[in-house]
Amino acid sequence: MTPERLAAGPEAQGRLIEDILSDAAAIGDAPVTEVICGRHLVAVSSRRMGLCSRIGSAVGGAPARKVQGPVSARELAIYLRRTVPQVEDSASYAMAAVNSILPVPRDALPLKAQDLIRDRGKGKNVSVIGHFSFVEKMKQAFRNLWVFELHPRGSDLPADAAPDLLPGADVVAMTATTLLNGTCAGLLKHIRKDAFTIMLGPSTPFAPCLFRWGIDALAGCRVTDPLLAAPRIRKVDPFKRLEGVDSLIWVSP
Repeated sequence: MTPERLAAGPEAQGRLIEDILSDAAAIGDAPVTEVICGRHLVAVSSRRMGLCSRIGSAVGGAPARKVQGPVSARELAIYLRRTVPQVEDSASYAMAAVNSILPVPRDALPLKAQDLIRDRGKGKNVSVIGHFSFVEKMKQAFRNLWVFELHPRGSDLPADAAPDLLPGADVVAMTATTLLNGTCAGLLKHIRKDAFTIMLGPSTPFAPCLFRWGIDALAGCRVTDPLLAAPRIRKVDPFKRLEGVDSLIWVSP
């Protein structure tokens, strides 16, 4: 188990966030040229357009909160440090800003997370943290499938069941919103060192530090056509319906 995984709780989560901010700071600041808030996603444009899920939208559709005044991407990113209620969007704007700074890795592969999960999880125990509609369609390929959700639906298990079952998982797919709601570091502590761990979703930062925390693959995205993507974000389309966006996977070197 990596040293970063050894401790759970607010201190470990805080270190994880600081590591991500450090990766972004190493690239350099840039002015924010556009901020978009839709029903499901926020977008921040600086070096590129970065996306992030609205965690507020997952808990009853909180109204959009506007960013006040001209800011730089780094000024916006530091809101990741704040402990805010889950219905606020500060952390979502901040992660979108981080994603607008971090470059797309040259060796990222044009693949979708579901393809990697299916290939790695065939015949194995698979845990998924967060609800993704594609998972149910492939569950027959796995020995066991455990889906953990803060707000369970259908066959989902409650999030507090994760510590008991995660040690038995051979493959773990974790939503990047765990970085926003304060649960990521605590969950990583329960994952076996030899398990293949994937972070996925539009919020996923291409931050090299996450490999040191024991994540093996980052399944994020790249906005290839902001002019095409922006109207769909404003029209409340979820990520899977966006145009002008490519899914990419960066595997630990």
